[in-house]
Amino acid sequence: MVNITNRSRYFLDIDPELRNRVKAVAALGGKTMKEWLTEAIIEKLEDDIDAREGLAALGEIEGTISLKAYISSTKDTHINV
Repeated sequence: MVNITNRSRYFLDIDPELRNRVKAVAALGGKTMKEWLTEAIIEKLEDDIDAREGLAALGEIEGTISLKAYISSTKDTHINV
């Protein structure tokens, strides 16, 4: 019996030009479109997670303020000419 992993399918409508570009880049790298797109999605997810963790770490550093607080403080110090 064949061991089948649980997977879901996702159908993506993209412009033919973009599809052809992805297919060409994948082929140049010796990969299928599925392999290339899967790797691209994983990389994007990891980048997003890293960015969120970095921003969270910055917020934990003593003496830092939130963007909202910074914008509020700069509004109070601007002088209209």
